[in-house]
Amino acid sequence: MQLPRADQLLKKYPHEVSGGQRQRLMIAMALLPEPDLIIADEPTTALDVTIQAQILGLMRRLANDHGVAVLMTTHDLGSAYEICDRITVMYAGQDVETAPVDEFFNAPTHPYTAKLLASRPEGGGGMTGIPGELPSFYAPPPGCRFQTRCERATEACRTRPSAETAGPRHVVRCMHPLETGQRQRLKEARG
Repeated sequence: MQLPRADQLLKKYPHEVSGGQRQRLMIAMALLPEPDLIIADEPTTALDVTIQAQILGLMRRLANDHGVAVLMTTHDLGSAYEICDRITVMYAGQDVETAPVDEFFNAPTHPYTAKLLASRPEGGGGMTGIPGELPSFYAPPPGCRFQTRCERATEACRTRPSAETAGPRHVVRCMHPLETGQRQRLKEARG
């Protein structure tokens, strides 16, 4: 786990060790029963970027070395890019798209995924948001929950779309997914 003086560290209280050390200890604890799957919920939250990179590298190495699958929940697209093989995007509690990492970042198919990627900060500091409001979680709209913010939405979107294949290992739930030409133009616009 790359922990210095581990024997001394085990005698300390949690508040006496750093955030990165706590994360490493949690990973060690998760690996003790030799699981087939580790579920990591925001594993790098509140860590500085250097420690985040170390933790992600450690998780990837341990997953490969021990043959453990890792299911990671995160809002950090950079972390997802670094550690994940596949990404599933959720919007308001619904899965909308699942794709291999490169395809996710280079050829999004669901309108929400495309807007999510377009909203990332650029090098010049500019940032664009996604117009509209999140739907109510208590009384969500019927069908696709992104329909109230989607310029492609039609009456058909009031029915929950079935999962459709958008490519090898790429699945989208959308009545009006972006097509190859639209995805290519998005990619070119992002540079």
